[in-house]
Amino acid sequence: MSERPRVSILKCNWDLCSVSASWFGYRPSLPMNITFLAIFTIAFTAHVYLAVRYKTHGFGICMSIACFLEISGYAGRILAYTNPWSLPAFFIQINGVGLAPTFFAAGIYLCLTRIVIAYGARISRVQPKVYTYFFVLCDIISLVIQAPGGALSSISASQGKPPKLGAYVGLSGICFQVLALSIWLGLGAEFALRCRRVGMEAWDPKYEKMRNSWRFKAFLAALGVATAALYVRSVYRIAELSGGYTGHLAKDELAFCILEAVMIAILSLVTAAFHPGYGFGEDYVLITEQKASYPRPWKKNAFFMKDLKTEEVIIELNEARKSFVRTDRV
Repeated sequence: MSERPRVSILKCNWDLCSVSASWFGYRPSLPMNITFLAIFTIAFTAHVYLAVRYKTHGFGICMSIACFLEISGYAGRILAYTNPWSLPAFFIQINGVGLAPTFFAAGIYLCLTRIVIAYGARISRVQPKVYTYFFVLCDIISLVIQAPGGALSSISASQGKPPKLGAYVGLSGICFQVLALSIWLGLGAEFALRCRRVGMEAWDPKYEKMRNSWRFKAFLAALGVATAALYVRSVYRIAELSGGYTGHLAKDELAFCILEAVMIAILSLVTAAFHPGYGFGEDYVLITEQKASYPRPWKKNAFFMKDLKTEEVIIELNEARKSFVRTDRV
């Protein structure tokens, strides 16, 4: 059997080249990609509706943009089923699927501020707005790093060259994202330990009913699942891009399906099913108003919460509890 002549990837087609020499290294599965396109379309519709219903503008915008990018990414993969050497399909896929998790991460980051307020802002080491500003800034930095990676990959691919430099630039952005997510998890765990240390009697009494509701507990569990899924996906992408777009892992569709598509699908669906607007309920508006009352963290003496001893925190919040109970009875 005669070997096929070497042809520039830009001129490849089914007659001239093997599919293993395509941008993907395989022919993308049509049923799989249609399935995930449908899932992210459902998730997009749900997040837009829930954002309007519960007025969760920041969270809703982040999640909706992320789902839209996922839709575009899987549309690109569907186009690649017909022609896996298609440059437009490759560009759409790497930018859509590659950048969407950055916006998912931003939505997840925004939840921590409200969780801190729900349990008691005074218990936190830093004031609630610090979490929002710091992690949104981290996400912007990650996006600024990853976006040029996609552009460089596109330029290299348009010249018929393996997009190695773009892959490594994108890799650095994802590494930064994993670092930020790890810090977010660490601060969340640190706040949980502080809550446990001061005891339930020190938690903000205004939100006691909400905290005890199964809806809020389900939201916290869903947020944990979503964060774990995002973390698994990010670690997978680090391993994938370490070998570049032509590496073994980048050309393994089964790994992509399980560690990329399934993980992000889980994230998008659980955050819609157990939406923060549903989890916080009527207190979402009250918590948002309380958040707005805090000064911007870069102002003088506005970064750290007052460093009270545990006993002082308990005494102060117990007084607030008594006042709240008296008002509630009236």
